[in-house]
Amino acid sequence: MTKRIDVGFFSISHSSDNGDDRDYLEWHQLDHMPEQYQIPGIVLGQRWASTPACRAARFRQHSSWANVNNLVCYFMSEPVDETIDEFMALGAALRTAGRFPFALPPEFVGGMRRTASIASPDALVLADVIPFRPHTGVYLLVETRETPRESSQNDSSDQEHRLQRLTDVPGVAGAWSFTSDPELQRSNSTVGVFDITLCYLDAEPIGVAHDLEHALEDHWTPPGSELIFAGPFEAITLWDWERFGPNQQS
Repeated sequence: MTKRIDVGFFSISHSSDNGDDRDYLEWHQLDHMPEQYQIPGIVLGQRWASTPACRAARFRQHSSWANVNNLVCYFMSEPVDETIDEFMALGAALRTAGRFPFALPPEFVGGMRRTASIASPDALVLADVIPFRPHTGVYLLVETRETPRESSQNDSSDQEHRLQRLTDVPGVAGAWSFTSDPELQRSNSTVGVFDITLCYLDAEPIGVAHDLEHALEDHWTPPGSELIFAGPFEAITLWDWERFGPNQQS
C-alpha cells in the first residue's frame, strides 16, 4: 500500500506574462516534477491548468485570484518537516544548476495539513486513494479563516459532512480538504490562515462546476471563513501543450 498522505504542498500561480504556458508546462511535467520523486517523502505530484471555459465557470475569484491559471500539489508523507526542507533544498539546487527557468507569479504557496477525505460511492475506491484514480480535472475551493482550525474529532466530522455535500454532486468522485499549519510554514509560504478543498472529477469539468454551484450557494462557508476562490481546472494531457497556449479556445 502507498504511504499515507499527510500534507499537500500547494503552488497556485498566474499565467506567464505573455499568456503562453506551453513551455512552462512542458518543462514542469517532463523535467521538474519527476525530479521531486527522489525525495522519499514525496508520494505524488499532480498539476492542473485553467482554460477560458474553466475561468468562465468560476463561482468565486476574489481580487487577484482572478488571475490564477495553474495549480500544482505535491502530496507528502511523514516526516513532513524533513520532506518540505528537502523539497525546498532541491528547488534551490535545480535553480543553481540552471534547471529552473520558469517562475510564474504566485498567488499561493505553502504546505497544508490534510484534515478530511471522502469518496463518492460511485467511485468504488477508498477515500485515501482518490488522488491516484484517473480524473478529468479538479474543482478547487480556497477559504480564508480568522483563526487556525482545531484538531478534534468534532472538527473532522464537520469537515467530512461538508465534503459529503460536494461528493453528492454527480461527477465528483471524491474530495480532500487541507488547512494551514504553522509548523509547515517556510519563508516563501503565503501569510494567512487558509482551508483548501480539492474535488476530484470524473465527468466533464465545466458541467460539474455548474452543478457544484448549488452546493456552494447553500450556506457553504461557515462563520469566521470567507470563500475567496471556487472554480474548475483541467487535468493535463501530456504533450498536448497547445491546449494551454495563447490561442486556446476552450
